Amino acid sequence: MVDRDSPIPIYFQLTCHFKQLIEAGSLAPGDRLPTEMELCKEFGVSRAPVRRALTDLAREGYIYRRAGQGSFVASTLSLPQDEKIHINLLTHRDIRWMASIEQAIFLWNQLHPEQQVRLDSVMCSRSEFHQVLRRRVAQGKAPDIVPMDCVWIKDYATAGYIVPIDGLDRGWAARLSKGLEPVVAQSNTVNGHLYAIPVQTDITGLWYRRDWFAEAGVNPPATWDEWLQIIDHFADPQVKAHFGNKYAVALPVGLIAGESTVNLLLPFLWSAGANLSGSARAWEGLEDPSVHQSFEFLRQVTLKRRSYLPPNMADLGWWNFPSLLAKGEVPMLIGGTYEWPRIQEESDWDDERQMSAHLGFSPVPRPSAASSPTVSLGGTSWAILEQSSVHEISLEILKLAASVDFSMVFCTENLQISPHRVVNRDLQDAERHPWLASIVPLLRYARLRPMVANYMQISTVLQEMVERVLWKGASVEETTSRTAQLLALLFGFP
Repeated sequence: MVDRDSPIPIYFQLTCHFKQLIEAGSLAPGDRLPTEMELCKEFGVSRAPVRRALTDLAREGYIYRRAGQGSFVASTLSLPQDEKIHINLLTHRDIRWMASIEQAIFLWNQLHPEQQVRLDSVMCSRSEFHQVLRRRVAQGKAPDIVPMDCVWIKDYATAGYIVPIDGLDRGWAARLSKGLEPVVAQSNTVNGHLYAIPVQTDITGLWYRRDWFAEAGVNPPATWDEWLQIIDHFADPQVKAHFGNKYAVALPVGLIAGESTVNLLLPFLWSAGANLSGSARAWEGLEDPSVHQSFEFLRQVTLKRRSYLPPNMADLGWWNFPSLLAKGEVPMLIGGTYEWPRIQEESDWDDERQMSAHLGFSPVPRPSAASSPTVSLGGTSWAILEQSSVHEISLEILKLAASVDFSMVFCTENLQISPHRVVNRDLQDAERHPWLASIVPLLRYARLRPMVANYMQISTVLQEMVERVLWKGASVEETTSRTAQLLALLFGFP
């Protein structure tokens, strides 16, 4: 039943499985669920996703727990389904943040028994998401709420797909914006209006096996030269035999990995001085010598050291990379902090303290120690569609999901950076949160990907450029020049 090759997190697959059994009556009120260990054996998974699934089922009222006795199916007293207010949600399959909105609806229904809400979700692949959303809008069948990578917000806001949050409740939106990390507030704001409500924040960088690095007597690489030396070290046959790694490093290199390719590799270009952010004119910078310098360096990894990399690396989806690190196949991975929940599902590290003993995360290497560290900002936000007929109730649900209390629970369970400054101050307590205390400070190095219209199409063009240059060996100067010309032709850049 568990599909390990799916981008859907294992815990969510388990959660949906038990919800279906309960809603179909296959599990009746009072029935006892198998123990955590029994479920681990039945589904062939570690304890982390099982524990998370049971926690979410309990928070949403599907089960209850008795100390020392186990988990039992709960009795539900609610309005008939046809008497509830239906909120329609379209989502792609990277849905670990879904728990926040589902728990918000459960809380709302407890507080407002006379105005209960049901969430109806439709799920599609990330590659299909934008096509499905735009088709539904064109048909007049838009969902009420959708998740947004912050880099998509300007595209949908300027096209009139989503409603400004401050147009629904100006005072609440102003208070929310004031409490957000400034760079996060900026990523959700278009032309001075808040258009989406952030759930979590993530940054890009270099994952590395802290325990292996310590044993080998090496530090996480700060510069390009240091990184090449460490790659060569972990490619040595004797070192590989000692640690058991198959490859020295992995990183996204093209179209299959999608937006991750651009998001994760932009900091290499930024650290070399490339100006690829801020406005459409910035893409003229593709022909800048700093861009050429960055690609020539990365080619030392992807072309000259091809035998050190997974041979199918260009065919891996973004969701496939974390398991390489979790299973010990690589000691380093170019990735994002959003990948931790998937790493945990594939590893034997049950909690934050164990994780921080085994793993580290740092900004990607830069040309020299004099260069400034740089990370790319990401994160998922909720947006309300203009066509929705339930703007007000949708916003009330999202207010609960975006609360400081919900954010604290979500971020500590998923080991994610919060969009709220007050939560992040608490997460930097190294005694209670050793892992989060190490990654939250890196937010000060964060930069935004270009917030321009047509970004999704632009990103696809850039992904193809990266694959041609870094994997297929095309000329750097020729390919970047042609890409800049293509972008100017397609999108009318000056």
